[in-house]
Amino acid sequence: MSEYIEIRGARIHNLKNIDVRIPRGKLTVITGVSGSGKSSLAFDTLYEEGKRRYLMLSGSQFMVDVEPVFDQITGLSPTVAVEQRITRQSNPRSTVGTRTKISNMLTMLFAAYGKRDPEHDDGLPLTMDMFQRNSPKGMCVKCLGNGHVHIINESLLFSDSNTPIKDLLIDGILYRGKSKQKLDEFCYYYGLSVGQPLHTLSGEQLMALKYGDNGKTKFHGIIPLLLNGSKRGELSGRQNYLLQEAYFMKQICPKCNGTGLGEQAMYTTIADRTITDLEKMYIHDLNGFLRLEKDAFAASPLIHEILLKLDCMVDVGLHHLSLSRPVPTLSGGEIQRLFLATFVIAEMDSIIFIFDEPTIGLHEVEKTKLIGIIQNLVKRGNTVIAVEHDENFMRAADYIVDIGPDAGIYGGQRIFQGTFESFVSCKTSRTAPYLTSAKQLTVKSNNKPVDITKMLTIEHARLHNLRNVAVSIPLGLMVGIAGVSGSGKSSLIAGTLVPKLKEFLGGKHAADEDEMNGRPPSRSDACLSGASLIKRCLVVDQKPIGRSRTSCPATFTGIYDRIRSMYASTEQAVDLGYAPGLFSVNSEGGCRECKGDGIIQYHVGFGNYIDLHCDSCGGTGFVEEAMQIVIEGKNIRQVLEMSVSEAQVFFGDKQKQSYDKIIHHTLQTLERVGLGYITLGQKTPTISGGESQRIKLAKELSKQGGKDCLYVMDEPTTGLSFTDTERLIKLMLELTDAGNTVLVTEHDPAVLSYCDYIIEMGPGGGTEGGSVIAEGTPAELKQNNKSIIGRYLK
Repeated sequence: MSEYIEIRGARIHNLKNIDVRIPRGKLTVITGVSGSGKSSLAFDTLYEEGKRRYLMLSGSQFMVDVEPVFDQITGLSPTVAVEQRITRQSNPRSTVGTRTKISNMLTMLFAAYGKRDPEHDDGLPLTMDMFQRNSPKGMCVKCLGNGHVHIINESLLFSDSNTPIKDLLIDGILYRGKSKQKLDEFCYYYGLSVGQPLHTLSGEQLMALKYGDNGKTKFHGIIPLLLNGSKRGELSGRQNYLLQEAYFMKQICPKCNGTGLGEQAMYTTIADRTITDLEKMYIHDLNGFLRLEKDAFAASPLIHEILLKLDCMVDVGLHHLSLSRPVPTLSGGEIQRLFLATFVIAEMDSIIFIFDEPTIGLHEVEKTKLIGIIQNLVKRGNTVIAVEHDENFMRAADYIVDIGPDAGIYGGQRIFQGTFESFVSCKTSRTAPYLTSAKQLTVKSNNKPVDITKMLTIEHARLHNLRNVAVSIPLGLMVGIAGVSGSGKSSLIAGTLVPKLKEFLGGKHAADEDEMNGRPPSRSDACLSGASLIKRCLVVDQKPIGRSRTSCPATFTGIYDRIRSMYASTEQAVDLGYAPGLFSVNSEGGCRECKGDGIIQYHVGFGNYIDLHCDSCGGTGFVEEAMQIVIEGKNIRQVLEMSVSEAQVFFGDKQKQSYDKIIHHTLQTLERVGLGYITLGQKTPTISGGESQRIKLAKELSKQGGKDCLYVMDEPTTGLSFTDTERLIKLMLELTDAGNTVLVTEHDPAVLSYCDYIIEMGPGGGTEGGSVIAEGTPAELKQNNKSIIGRYLK
């Protein structure tokens, strides 16, 4: 095998036919400004080719149609890639414990060493499946292992007494299919009309409509229909899903108390702890508990293997998680480190590992451990390639590849390849100057003063590991929330402050699509004061920017409606009677074959899928009629394929038909937050959490400015280069200059150094955290011996 992975003529996306050499058996960092082409090289070229070769070995029939995006790649061995967006593809029931197999190992431990409660001992020997929620022997019989049951919200279902009988439920689902005939028979029997409003029914008629009439007619009642409709075939799967989403509420299962387990598991213990107790512990605490009890397991090799896995998870910075934590709720950085721990434990070798910013979400003190683990992975004979911006990670790398010089169409070139020592003197790199004294991120010369009359105060915060926290946030400033992973930052801000503030604002001024849906509710005993000083709260998080499969930056920011109307108003479109809907893949403009996706997915075996262009629309997603309408020589698909930078020019020329002031202004704002490289039609699954967050920020900034707004941001510099980080910091400063407050949870010392005020949580994670250990200006934290982040501030 060659000493290098040789890539020749890489040309996918914005890559400009580049040649790159990456040493095997080394740690290589691919860096460059945001959107320069780093991921295109690492994931869309290297990883995809590795996957393609694997599928060829499996005899896949679809591979012959894939168009090459490079001339040649040599030295490629089996490739494993972990991207941030993998969290969105996870099984919703997958947990940290199931992903690492530790939960399965605990079931073996309990089956062998569990102590049963005599009152619930059925006399049968303990087996592994008695402790598994997806096993008939182990699951709760009431909730079937889910931990919750669905109950119908009758007050919502019958909230409008003026609703006609036939219009009950979403879009009148009740009055169609098999249910229509039965409802007609019901109304005839009771002398009713299907168009009759509910308030005209007698008490007896309404009860019969709700619960059935004991067989007098074939209509079973709306409530039974909802509960059993899909089982009886009266509703399609999609109809049943829509109804459950609209009218059902989740409730903790009263039989298993939310554990999902049956009685045998609930009453079997090790050292007075059930398997659920262990799964809910922080990894750090579980590790300590099992070490104290390991002598009771008769030197079992099983306990040794469990402790080895837990040690590795602690070392990669996952000590603050629990085995019961659902994988889809993990951040991009956490999911990568979870995979990394799995790889390390498996002792794999001769593998090419590709990571996407593995240091995301880590405190400075945690990065050192992570770098050591990755270097150990390399020592075993593996090759590690990481797309990274972190300075410490780059310094630890054996080799650097810099892609640039800028983003989008202005990037895609190989600027440098070689050692870090040589890289720092590269004069054409946008990144290298920040690694020396030649150029440094801006640091404030003075901080805005704290006005003690304008404070947002939270008291008695006890959510999760918070220890009765009381803290005041100065308003009108840029305030940083710092602390190691699991120290309580999210519990304090996302779990306590934001819900309390939203409750005070009554939901009228709180952000809707930008809020942290699904976050844990705040504890009722937490108190908030100073909320009257805030007019609006905007949470700019890293959740996907849209729920639809066709969501994209253009639709989320609202400019796509204007673009569609622009195309529908052309002379040719007006003559043909085309409406704006023709230029939407979600409406009549979408290809019938691929449903507007432009691709059709095929299963190629071994759990793998491949996407191929739809032959019907040629991969555009649009019907032919929509593609024939052009503005300044561009059809609707070509506009969606433009980068933000390109579209700025297209919509910004006042002398052309394509000019639109509002569209141009929105695109300018996207450019200002460092997103000039993304395309208008880029699909949501390909947009990282950091990019989603900045799109949301741009949408807000493009509106009319205001004051007294609280902007809550969660690691906004995720995925940003030094240059783009500096631009984002300046934008946040503009917000505070306008009279707003920016509350930013961050690990980046450069961003924290720019804050006017810092609140640091800690000192550790999990049960070792949950307290405010330091607060004040960056200068004050640098002098505070209790501060951990202080020693890293600029």
